[in-house]
Amino acid sequence: MPQSATQAPRCARHILDAARDLLAEVGYGAMSMRQLASRAGLLPGSLYHHVASKEDLLLCVLLDLHQQRDAAWKARSRSTGRAGKLGAFIAFVLDWQVAHPAQALVLEHEYRHLPDNLQHWLEQRGHGLHGHLQRLLERNGVARSEAWSAAVAIMALLGSANTLRQDPATWPPMRLRAHFHQLAARLLEASLSSASCTSPRSLSS
Repeated sequence: MPQSATQAPRCARHILDAARDLLAEVGYGAMSMRQLASRAGLLPGSLYHHVASKEDLLLCVLLDLHQQRDAAWKARSRSTGRAGKLGAFIAFVLDWQVAHPAQALVLEHEYRHLPDNLQHWLEQRGHGLHGHLQRLLERNGVARSEAWSAAVAIMALLGSANTLRQDPATWPPMRLRAHFHQLAARLLEASLSSASCTSPRSLSS
């Protein structure tokens, strides 16, 4: 298992882009390395000079998508000055999903193909979006022992937004934001009701 992002497997940009597109189109189970080589403009045998295995490739793609999303959040939070608000965080994730549908699809559906330890490693990166949400919750009174699992649960909730987006007349963007903010607050209330922490309503936008 990689110990840090510098020790994680690396892939060339054109391979990452081709793999991301294929994963969005057909999914990890149906994607073959031969398909990927063709999409990336490589001979099938030469692909393994760039990546050790299909699992390593998936880790590369997911790590790259995490890093792109992390960078977008940092840029937005700097420009708005609202990095400490749960509502602003939820709005960012929902907007990013709309702006990057293929990337969001891969992050939502292909995680399950990684072993649990690698899923956990991706989520635990201190500079990543999960880590930011965990620290946001802690700064607003959520106990450290509860903040990581609460952050994972909130991110999982946000991953389901595309199901509601299939009915845009009923779920316009502002209603979707309010809905997921309420869900996150209720999740915190339910999971942390026995802990001594600030009410999640203090995290509002």
